[in-house]
Amino acid sequence: MNKKDKQIIKDSALVVADQIASNLPGLNIAWGLSKALYGVGLKLREQRALEWVEMVRDNPSVFTEDILKDTTFQDGFVYALENFIRERGGNKRGIMKKVFLDYAGSADRENFELERFYNVLDLLNYEDIRVLRNVDVGREDFHQVYEDTKDKNENIYNLVNVGILMSDYSSRVGPIAAPFIKTTKFGRDFVKYLTNEENDK
Repeated sequence: MNKKDKQIIKDSALVVADQIASNLPGLNIAWGLSKALYGVGLKLREQRALEWVEMVRDNPSVFTEDILKDTTFQDGFVYALENFIRERGGNKRGIMKKVFLDYAGSADRENFELERFYNVLDLLNYEDIRVLRNVDVGREDFHQVYEDTKDKNENIYNLVNVGILMSDYSSRVGPIAAPFIKTTKFGRDFVKYLTNEENDK
C-alpha cells in the first residue's frame, strides 16, 4: 500500500464517524461539540474517534434518543472522547468504553464519577492494574495482598493513593514486609471494569 492509499484510508475514518453521528439524532450535537473543541486531535486520531462513535452506534439499547439529547450526557461524551483519543493503551481504552457505557446507562449521570474513573485509570500503570487483580475485593478486613514480599509495595501504595485501596495504619507487632489493605467502595466499583481485560498496557 502506497502513501497516498494510506492517507485516503486515514482520512476516511473521520468521514465515516461524521456519517454515523449525523444518522443518530442527538449524537450529532455531542459529536459537533467534540469536533469544535478537539478538531485537530480528532484529525490526528481518526481511528480512535471512529471506534468511539461506532461504540455508540452499536449499543442502541444504551444510547437511546433521549439519552443522546441530554445535555449532561453530551458533556460527558465530549469529556470521555477527549480522554479516549489521548489514551495510548488499547486495553485502557477498552476499560474507558465500559465505564462510559455504565455512565450512559446510569439513572443519575449527574453524580456518576466518570471523571474520577478516567483520572484514576490514567494514573495507574500496567503493573498497578495487575496487582489490583490479585486483591481480594470481597474481603472487608485489612489483609496483605503479598505477605512476604516488598516487590509490589509501590504498586499497592499507588492503589492506596488513588483511593482504590485503604491502608491500615494501626500498630502491628514485628516487621511487616507488605502493608495491610482493604478495598474501598470506589475500588470495588472500579474493579468491575477490569474483567476480561487481560493485557492492560
